[in-house]
Amino acid sequence: MTTEVALPDSTDRASAPPEYTRPRPIMQRHPGDGVRVVIGVTVLVISALIARNTEVPRLEVDLFRLINDLPSWIMPVLYVIMQLGSIGAVGVAAAAALATRRWRMARDIAAAGTLAYVLAIQVKDLIGRARPDMLIHDMVLRTHQGGLGFVSGHAAVAAAMAAAAGPWLPRPWRRVAWAGAAVVALSRVFVGAHLVLDIFGGAALGWTVAAVLHLLWGAPVRRTEAPALLKALAAAGMSPSRATPVLEDARGSRPFYVTTETGGRRAEIFVKVIGYHERNSDVLFKLFRHLVFREVEDESPFVTPKQEAEHEAFIALLAQRAGVRTPDIVSVGTAASGDAWLAEAHIPGRNLARTVDEPVSDELLCDVWRQVALLHAARIAHRDLRLANILIDDDGTPWIVDFGFGEASASQHRLDADIAELLVSMSLKVDVRRAVSTARRILGPDALTGAAPLLQPLALATATRSAVRQRRDLLPRLRAAVADATGGEPAEPEVMLRFRWRTLGWIAATVFATYILLPQVGQLGQTVATLDDAQWQWLVGAAAMAVATYAAAALTLMGASPRPLAFGRTMNVQLATSFANRLAPYGIGGTAVNERYLERSGVSRATAVAAIALTITSGAILHLVELAGVGFWLGQSRLLLASALPSGWVLLIAFVAVMTALGIAVGLLLRRPAWLAEVRSASLSMLDILRRPRQATLLLGGQISANVAYIAALGFAVHAFGGRPSAALVAAVFLGGSALGAASPTPAGLGVVEAALVAGLMVGGVPSSAAVAGVLAYRLATFWLPAIAGFFSFKVLQRRHTI
Repeated sequence: MTTEVALPDSTDRASAPPEYTRPRPIMQRHPGDGVRVVIGVTVLVISALIARNTEVPRLEVDLFRLINDLPSWIMPVLYVIMQLGSIGAVGVAAAAALATRRWRMARDIAAAGTLAYVLAIQVKDLIGRARPDMLIHDMVLRTHQGGLGFVSGHAAVAAAMAAAAGPWLPRPWRRVAWAGAAVVALSRVFVGAHLVLDIFGGAALGWTVAAVLHLLWGAPVRRTEAPALLKALAAAGMSPSRATPVLEDARGSRPFYVTTETGGRRAEIFVKVIGYHERNSDVLFKLFRHLVFREVEDESPFVTPKQEAEHEAFIALLAQRAGVRTPDIVSVGTAASGDAWLAEAHIPGRNLARTVDEPVSDELLCDVWRQVALLHAARIAHRDLRLANILIDDDGTPWIVDFGFGEASASQHRLDADIAELLVSMSLKVDVRRAVSTARRILGPDALTGAAPLLQPLALATATRSAVRQRRDLLPRLRAAVADATGGEPAEPEVMLRFRWRTLGWIAATVFATYILLPQVGQLGQTVATLDDAQWQWLVGAAAMAVATYAAAALTLMGASPRPLAFGRTMNVQLATSFANRLAPYGIGGTAVNERYLERSGVSRATAVAAIALTITSGAILHLVELAGVGFWLGQSRLLLASALPSGWVLLIAFVAVMTALGIAVGLLLRRPAWLAEVRSASLSMLDILRRPRQATLLLGGQISANVAYIAALGFAVHAFGGRPSAALVAAVFLGGSALGAASPTPAGLGVVEAALVAGLMVGGVPSSAAVAGVLAYRLATFWLPAIAGFFSFKVLQRRHTI
C-alpha cells in the first residue's frame, strides 16, 4: 500500500508545504548496533585492565592536569552542566520526552540512563580504583567525593542518554546531546572527581548500554518524507505535484514515484533518496565490513549522501554511453535535511525477481547477459547485479538499474563477481543449467571460469545470500554446472575474509594467557636454578607417559578402522604423524598420514576419511565430557589449592573455561560451520561401534588413555621441578590448554599451548619457576623429541609404502 502526497495549488510550490500526517517512525534492529556493542565492551575491558594497576600511567596524569588546571572561573558553568550526568537528570530527560509525546524515546532514555548508573556502581566495586586525590599529588580538588573512581557514573549516564536519544533526534540536536555528554565527562576531571580513564570507561559503558537496548527493541529510522522531497525537487527547478513512496528492495535509500507537470504535460520520474539516517548507511557498520571482508558491495564508509548520488549518476551515464539499457538520469540534488536525491526516467515494468506470471524464456536470459557483456566491455562493474536490479519493461525488454555500488575501470575480479552474483540470483528464478548455459552462450567459458571461485555466500549480496540459505543445495549444484560447462573440476571458493576469525580467537586466547605469564619473564634466573635441581626420576616418568600417548593413539585408530590393523605398525604410524603435524596446523599433516595408512591397509578412501573424522569428532566429544567431570572434581577438591589465593580455585576454573570456550568457538563454530552435522554423524558412528565391544573398547579406551597419559606426563614434569599441583588441577589445565591449542593456527599449538599451560598452573598456585620449567620439559617430551623420532619413522614407512 502506498501513500500519495501532493503539493497544494500555489504559485510558490517550494514554500507551500502540504498537509501531511507524520507516520510513526520505523523501528529497526541493525548490525551496526552490534558493532557498537563490541567496540564499547572492548574499550571498557581494556580501560578496566589498565585501571586495575594502582600506578596511574604518566600520560593519564598529564591529561588529568591539563584539564584540572583550567581556570576556576568556569566552575559555575561546568558545575551546572555536570548535573546532566546525575541520576536525577535521567528522570528530567525522560519527562521532557513524555511531555512532547515521544513515548518510546522516553523509555529508551530512562532505561539506558538507569542501567548505566547501576552498572557503573557494579564496575566501581569490581575494579576498586581510588579517586584522584588518593592517587595524584598537587591537584586541584573542587568537590569532595567519596567511594571509588573507575568508572565515572556521570560520564556513563550522560553517554547512555545521548546514545539512547540519538536515533530519535535530528542531526543538530544529536550533536548537542553528545557535546553535552562530553562536557559532563570533562567537568568530572576538572573538579577532581575522576581521572581521564574513569570518564573514558564510563562513556564506553553508557554507549554500550544504549547499543544493547537498540539491539533488543530496535531504533527509529529517520527518513526524508514526501513533503520535504517535493520541496527539494521544486527548489531544483522541477514542477512536482505528487510523490508516492515505493515499496521496493532499495538498500541505503528510499524510492519514490514523482509526478511532474511542465507546460500542461504530466510525466512521472523515479526518485531515490539517500539519507544520513538510513541504517544501512551506518558508518561503523560499513567500516566494520570493509575491515573484515576483502570485497563488499558497500560504498566507502565516509562517503556523503550527495557524493553517493552523484557517483551513481556518473556510473549510470557511463553505462548508457556504452550501450547498456538503463534509465535516463534527470537530475541530482539535496534536501534541506542534507539527504541527497537522484531522479531518473521512470520505466514502467517490474524487476525480474518478481516476474512470476509467465515463464522466463531463454531469449530474455540471453538478452540480460548481453547487457552484462556490454557493461563489462566498458570495464564497468555493477557490484549488485541481482535480478531485483534487472527491470523488465512492458515490452519484455530488460534494463539494468541501480548503479549505486558501481565502479568504473573495474578490475577483472570485480567483473567476475558480477557474473557470480547474477548466476546465483538467476538460478533462484530458473533452472541452474539454463542460467549457466545462457551465460556460456553469451559470455563464453572463460567468464564462467573466472566467476566459479566466487560462487560462495560471502561473495554475494545480503538479499541473495539470505535466499540461498533456504536452498542449501543451490551453490554446490551451480558449481558443478559451471564445471561441466567449462570442462573442468569444481573450483574451490576464494578466501573472502581479510583475516580469519579463528586467528583472532587464538590471538585473544594467547594474550589472555600471557597476561599472567609475562610478569614472570623477569624471574628467568630462578627458573634456570630450578632446572639445576630437577628430579630426574619424574622426568623419566614424563617420557614414559609421552610414549604411552602414541600407543593409545594407535588403539584409537584400530577401533575406528573397519579392517584389522597391526598394533606395532599402527603405533609407528602415529609416531610419524608427530613429525607430519609439525609441518601444518590443526593436525592436517597427521590426518593425511593416517588417511594414507588406512588406504594402504585396504580401506577405501571414503571409508578412511569417515574413520578419521570419527576419531577427531569423538575425541572432541569425549574431551568436553572429561572437562565437565574434571571441573566438578576440581570444585570438590578446592582445598588442595591452599597455596593459592582463597578464591584461586574460582579464578582457575574461570581461566580454564575461557581457554576451552575460545578453543571450541575457534576450532568448531568458526572453522567448521557444519560442526553440528559432523557431531551428529560421529555420534551415530559411535553408537554403531558401541554395539561391537572390541572396537568400542579400542576407540573409547584409546581416546581416554591418551588424555590420561598426557595429563600424567604434565604432572610428572611439574613435579620434577618442585611443583606440587593436584591431579585435578593438572587435568583441568591440560584439557583447557589443549582445547585452545587445537584451534591455534600454529603447528600443534606451538606457543599457545605453552603460554596457556604456564598461566593455568600459576593461577592454580604452582610457583612460576616450577610451572615454566615443567611445561618446557613436558613439551620437550611430547612435542620436540617425538617429532625427531617421527621423522625417521616417516621415512621408513614411506620406503615400505605403508603410507
